[in-house]
Amino acid sequence: MLLSAPELLKTESRSVVVRAQVRGGPVPAIILKHFRDDPVCGLDDQAGADFLTRQGLEFGPRLLAADVDARLFLLEDLGRGRSLEALLRGEDARAATGGLIDTARLAGQLHARTLGLQSEYELVRQALPPRPQRVRVENARFLLDHEERLLRWLSAVEAEAAPGLHEDLQDVARTLANPGAFLAFTHGDLAPANVLFTPGGPRLLDFEYAGMRHALYDALMWLVTVPLPDELIARADITYRITLSSRCEAAQADSAWVHARATVALARTVNLFQWLHPRVLEEDREWAPGLSERAALLHHLARCRALLAPVDGFPGLVRTLETLEARLRERWTVPPFRWPAFRELE
Repeated sequence: MLLSAPELLKTESRSVVVRAQVRGGPVPAIILKHFRDDPVCGLDDQAGADFLTRQGLEFGPRLLAADVDARLFLLEDLGRGRSLEALLRGEDARAATGGLIDTARLAGQLHARTLGLQSEYELVRQALPPRPQRVRVENARFLLDHEERLLRWLSAVEAEAAPGLHEDLQDVARTLANPGAFLAFTHGDLAPANVLFTPGGPRLLDFEYAGMRHALYDALMWLVTVPLPDELIARADITYRITLSSRCEAAQADSAWVHARATVALARTVNLFQWLHPRVLEEDREWAPGLSERAALLHHLARCRALLAPVDGFPGLVRTLETLEARLRERWTVPPFRWPAFRELE
């Protein structure tokens, strides 16, 4: 097999991605991915593609070959297409809406099909140089190990933590570490740029943060992380829930569903305050293209509050975040973020 016409697709600190044409091979083109500075993410990426390929699940590109020592693996080329982000940044509200709903359905199918396959995934991942701990345990540990970063924000706005904050964080962390019926293979970074619409349907790219964890971790994309019209969030939520419910009885129960959504939303909202420094109080910077750090923090707090409304639980954490949100809204006036595709809808 001879490769020609290399095309650089991405270069960053973690990895280099190249498309190459194949001369005389079984496929017209392949993707070569070389991970450099973060072998854990690189091996998680490889393991994710390998796991899905072994299971015959076409949610992303198939793994064709790999060389662990060279930190290089080869993937099926899915071809050119538009990402969900491109649809959201376009001018066609119908296409963007359809793209998001298709993404929610795809995520539900991925999780429904991988429920109960943690042993199969671990066989693939542990055959590679093992990671320090399972990704869901890593997520739970980070939440608890950096509690002081949330307290630092409270101190910066002259507020205090409500009684029971620490215990509530422990409850959330326990669910992250042991999601029970919601344990599934997750993409881990379900950003709009990582969803590609191909002639064969939507596919997921870049599994660098993939692993077995709470299924709704991926649903955070529309539930909390990405600003979207409320009606579209509700449509994505019900589409995802119906799809996941085909194999997950817990998703069929209203009480379990709203509690699961609230738990992952709380974890992600606290995480954002753990990732961002209180210097945001003095200087606002870009968090994602078109979205500032202040806007992201306020959006997370508002969405988390909405998801917690039907839940009876986490009183210390809820009151703490409510106080923090009130203090921040006193300081900041931030215009709402709108995707170009939906500017005429809001």
